[in-house]
Amino acid sequence: MTLERARTVLEEFFAPASLDDIFDAFGKRSFDLHGGPDHPRRQLFGDDPKQTLLAGFATHAAQLKSYGVTPALPPPAARAVASADEFGELIKSYHERDYTVRIPDVIPLSPQLQNVARALETMLHQPVQAAMFWSKAEAKAIIHYDSRDNIAVQLEGKKRWFISTETAGLQNSWKQVGEAVPQLPNYSVVDAEPGDLIYIPRGTPHTVESTSESLHLAILFVPTTLREAIVAALDYLSDFDRELREPAFTGAAEADTATLTERISQGLARLSKHVRADGFLESALNLRSSRMVSALEPLPKKSIPPQVTRETLVRHTPFAITHLRMAQGSLDFTIPGEHIAIHPGVGRELRFIADTAEFRVSDIPGQAPDDVRVALVSRLISSGLLEVAE
Repeated sequence: MTLERARTVLEEFFAPASLDDIFDAFGKRSFDLHGGPDHPRRQLFGDDPKQTLLAGFATHAAQLKSYGVTPALPPPAARAVASADEFGELIKSYHERDYTVRIPDVIPLSPQLQNVARALETMLHQPVQAAMFWSKAEAKAIIHYDSRDNIAVQLEGKKRWFISTETAGLQNSWKQVGEAVPQLPNYSVVDAEPGDLIYIPRGTPHTVESTSESLHLAILFVPTTLREAIVAALDYLSDFDRELREPAFTGAAEADTATLTERISQGLARLSKHVRADGFLESALNLRSSRMVSALEPLPKKSIPPQVTRETLVRHTPFAITHLRMAQGSLDFTIPGEHIAIHPGVGRELRFIADTAEFRVSDIPGQAPDDVRVALVSRLISSGLLEVAE
């Protein structure tokens, strides 16, 4: 997905709000957007979200999670089922025991959702996940906060949210030992109907109740934090600073904290010096983005690419994403699940391929002869990045 395409997808998704305002709010404050049943957000799981979900019975029935405030009985056991109808009956059995059902990892079930998730990943340089929540009428949740930022999209029914108006805690993803139960002394009330969107930064206490049977989608992510930027810089420095890769402790005796304190202080001083050098931080963040893309679910591979000529029209496959950087004398062209090392002489050609959603092989600029262009496109077809458009 090109950056231009990602912006277009997200502008439609967040309308009527501007994309700049949305990204400025991430990690800072909650907000809600009215949409209504005709807004494109309502189609994020197709015309019939329940049926879209139930059609995933083979992969998702055994993954069900649940929660309830005061259930009388333990929840049913998640299990494999043989049909969409049986999946629906399993979910109904949770509701009968006063549990809301949480279905994780639902992005693969909906092309529309895949499109939005990939657009967020393209712009945030962070992985995105999503879960579906199916509640019966009058279901409630305890006061809690999430460890990731949450974009909640109401697909069916109605929910009432109670969201803290205090500054978001932005807690780390790991729970602290002895952490206090979240409280909700000051809050706003938001009623969500189909097509409406609510954004809640991680660490924001909230609770919710279903005012009717409800299906809502939670899109989960964490914007790149200052901590992660520092870690990226440290990781990059450690590639060529040998001391950072040496053992912190030596011998079997108790750690010499005085010596370690001095070594850490010196290492941080070196990091501070390098961060101020031209191009260092840009290179560090490029490396981090490359690793993020390669850690995504691999694109479907094609075992035998079709015959390609200079006149072949190709396009990006759905949900393709790329990252290009220079690395140790080669170009690191990264796609989901794979780093491809390519000769730096075709840098202009690769940049065109990454930035152009559809093109003919003959359109590729640069000095490479036709046979190199054809070989490059064939390689990227076999990797799942490109497909023949004709």
